[in-house]
Amino acid sequence: MHTRIAVTGMGAVTPLGNSMEETWQGLVRGRSGIGPITRFDASNLPCRIAGEIRDLPKDPYPKKLLRRLDPFVLYALTACSEAFSQAGLDRSGWDRTRAGVVIGSSRGGITTLEAGMASYARKGFQGLSPHLTVSSLINQAPAMISMQHQLLGPSLAVSTACASGAHAIGEAVRILRSGDADLIISGGSEAPITSMIIGGFARARALSRRNQEPEKACRPFDRDRDGFVISEGAGILILETWEHAESRGVKILGEILGFGLSSDACHMTAPDPRGDGMIRALRLAMRDAGIGPNEIDLINTHGTGTRLNDRIEALALNSALGPRSAVIPACAIKSMTGHMLGASGALEAIASILSANTGIIPPILNLEHPDPECGLNFVCGEPQRARITTVLSSSFAFGGANAVLIVRGAAF
Repeated sequence: MHTRIAVTGMGAVTPLGNSMEETWQGLVRGRSGIGPITRFDASNLPCRIAGEIRDLPKDPYPKKLLRRLDPFVLYALTACSEAFSQAGLDRSGWDRTRAGVVIGSSRGGITTLEAGMASYARKGFQGLSPHLTVSSLINQAPAMISMQHQLLGPSLAVSTACASGAHAIGEAVRILRSGDADLIISGGSEAPITSMIIGGFARARALSRRNQEPEKACRPFDRDRDGFVISEGAGILILETWEHAESRGVKILGEILGFGLSSDACHMTAPDPRGDGMIRALRLAMRDAGIGPNEIDLINTHGTGTRLNDRIEALALNSALGPRSAVIPACAIKSMTGHMLGASGALEAIASILSANTGIIPPILNLEHPDPECGLNFVCGEPQRARITTVLSSSFAFGGANAVLIVRGAAF
């Protein structure tokens, strides 16, 4: 019998809003957070749209510190503050030596690195910041959260491309189950809207080129999908052993029931064409949670909007869930947020818990002509109300990294 893992706080910074509630309201209203790139001049790129963070308050942080923080760290700190407050951790009475941080990110401080490269090209050695090397490290997100809140337990960064956020939550669960900590702050953060990253993905033909209709560009599982839309942000969850959460008397928002991890060991970018790695991760997650397909009420898909990945994901879900895959409602929130890379799995875990607690399933935006090769029970057009207890949330990454989470709402 596993140690039960409670979710006691959640925070988000996304293209839909700078808080969890703003983001959730955007999702249930079917609002797009995608627009023209304003961060830099993208006129020479074939893809000129993204999901940007806008108007993020920076008042809580000293200007000297802000100069050293890559945006992905700032997003993580902001989302963490919201989750920290919701979990009642601003009060005393808990052991900080038994609290840690596990954060996922695909690109880490790429904004800092690109700025440093540009400055070096112009000015040479003297153009390099003394903080460049440290500020660009992926572990700066967990490190800064640990420092801000004086958390003295495990501190870990996870980087498995687009599965990083979900993988980080899985690793946090492992640590809590092992008894090495009572509380872990976990999730993902990403700030990849740079000319090099967008240019690189565009060269790989992974991005949508619907520049004239940004809000219609991301079309998961649609017949006319042409690639994903890159975006940025963070999703953070406070995870505790059930016993620790109850001892603090805090409200429990949900539960991480199980997770499954696997590798395709197949290709640098493309998924295994048979979906075998995805299928293994899906089945491992259900086994870890101690449930079967009949107990899953919602599928929060990876759903990026790329031609191949959507089709293989649907194939894997059909295989792992059997006939239930045609019945269980399926959503794809990247249609509204864009693809937050290493933060996406964490945000989708948050959205899954909110769906379970509210009984509302966000619609898949832009799913006008469902691809017949992606045979799932898609929620499109309007949000759907349903009795939701248990949600399966999947993340599948370049390099064949697969991470699947199964979560449950507060009432159970």
